[in-house]
Amino acid sequence: MSKAEATGSLSLALPWLSALSSQYRIILASASPRRKELLDRLNIEYEVIPSGFAEDLDKSQFASAKGYVLETACKKTEEVYNRIKREMETHQQRWRRLLVIGADTIVVSSDGTILEKPASADEAAAVLREKLSGKTNIVHTGICLFVDGADDELSIEKHVESTKVTFHALDGALIDAYVATGEPMDKAGSYAYQSLAGFFVKEISGDYYNVVGFPCALFYQILSTLHKRGVF
Repeated sequence: MSKAEATGSLSLALPWLSALSSQYRIILASASPRRKELLDRLNIEYEVIPSGFAEDLDKSQFASAKGYVLETACKKTEEVYNRIKREMETHQQRWRRLLVIGADTIVVSSDGTILEKPASADEAAAVLREKLSGKTNIVHTGICLFVDGADDELSIEKHVESTKVTFHALDGALIDAYVATGEPMDKAGSYAYQSLAGFFVKEISGDYYNVVGFPCALFYQILSTLHKRGVF
């Protein structure tokens, strides 16, 4: 039974994509259930090994929010790649080549503040009230791939996708009710457009799945480009 049949979902069955699973040990360096759900649609076999990177980069050292989110995504990918390589060497394992996928998502408010996951319910409410209500924010997702080439040369691919999200004005009762659900607490920017926040997002400009946390089209284009270049 295929993964699509097992999950009851649709997935793409392209020969060169299907062949990846036999050529590579593919790892998603993220515990995000949303990223896993979207990656499942490519019908490739992979493991989930969350990154142990502390995500403590100094934002002031970056010229832009895009640079910050991309470096964070790459650090996540690098940590898992290096950890698995060390384990393979320690146990003298002869695995397929590695393909590690890392991602990071941030929200940037209209005043340029980087909004990551809130530390408390009060912070989530303040972000919704002061930074998002009636305003436009930008969601940036950095994607980074560490890919072993046929000659064992490491290829690193990194890109950023950006989407504008505009909120309706939110009243206090709506903000309190939303925060009380707990949904904002593990979400960059304190909201999940694909869930309850869909009731108060006015419009978006760009990739919907980028707001969810994994820009599918960009990811596919990265894989397709690597395939055309003969990396796999």
